[in-house]
Amino acid sequence: MKIILLQDVKKLGKRGQIKNVPDGYARNFLIAKNMAAPATPENITQAKKKEEINKQKLEEQKKESEKLAEKLNGKKIAIKARAKKGKLFGSITQKDISQELIKLGFEVPEKSIKTGNIKEIGIAEVTVDAGFGLKAKIILDIIEA
Repeated sequence: MKIILLQDVKKLGKRGQIKNVPDGYARNFLIAKNMAAPATPENITQAKKKEEINKQKLEEQKKESEKLAEKLNGKKIAIKARAKKGKLFGSITQKDISQELIKLGFEVPEKSIKTGNIKEIGIAEVTVDAGFGLKAKIILDIIEA
């Protein structure tokens, strides 16, 4: 029996693929648990339309990530922090950097910011993961408040 997978199934395939499986496995397990649907002509055209829409969305997201990485790369950001004799009280975290980027109009999640241990006043370099393997380097200028 031919089926269209509605979700990823281990050892069988990924969502949207058309597979040929035994009738009992299809009816009693895959279709019963809404993991697959029979591969009728209507379902096949519907699955292809969904796949096209998903590809378009993925392309749009990739273009947005490329634009973000391009805009952020080499950007210099000043962050004020409390310090004494060049040493910070605490450290500069991903949250601090994310908040500064939001102020500048960039929506960057904290998880995508890769920092080292920033505990001194001066200049530090930070990497931002823009998605799809794209990375941007930001220069932080840490100033004593």
